[in-house]
Amino acid sequence: MIGAFFTGVAVIITDLIIGEITQQELLIKIIAVIIFSCFAFYIPVLFRFLKKSGDNSKKRKELRFLKKIFVMCGSIKPVDYMQVMNAMHERAVCYKQDIENIMDILRKSNVDKEDFFSELLINTKDIDSKLFYEKLFIGFLYDFDLAIRSIEGDFLQEKRAYARFIKKRVNLIHIVGVTGLFVAMTILLMYMLKPWLNSMNFQQF
Repeated sequence: MIGAFFTGVAVIITDLIIGEITQQELLIKIIAVIIFSCFAFYIPVLFRFLKKSGDNSKKRKELRFLKKIFVMCGSIKPVDYMQVMNAMHERAVCYKQDIENIMDILRKSNVDKEDFFSELLINTKDIDSKLFYEKLFIGFLYDFDLAIRSIEGDFLQEKRAYARFIKKRVNLIHIVGVTGLFVAMTILLMYMLKPWLNSMNFQQF
């Protein structure tokens, strides 16, 4: 913001020294510099917001891909839990470090796995990631097949949510289309009745 402001001021001063600026142009340029400086203040915030949105979208896509790997690899019997984790680790990018930490803990016999997963769930802020780690915890310590069925249930809920979204979008399009049709018909009717209404007013006078 400060850089944009002083750059604008420098341009105005240069124009004043050259003498190729009127008072009206000076006022317009001062206003433009103030507006541009205020806009420049929000540019870093906008970039951070776009970067965060992009990272979140990338994480959601990768998480969905990792769930597919977990279900596909886990459904092929016989299967080893660490083989499934290794398959996810090889293809992970955003979740690579977390999966690697989980694998390291699972290999150690002198570490309390429940405490590790409990701490991991507490430190994870993203609800989707937290639910995924919870299923990994269930799959290792309790029931691997239950974890697979739970993730399959997530895909089913996702399909239902997407179907509801499409239904709402279609209903919205229908409402907008019907409303637009009535507006167009009203305008057309008023246009067609305008000569008749004008003639009625003329006859009254």
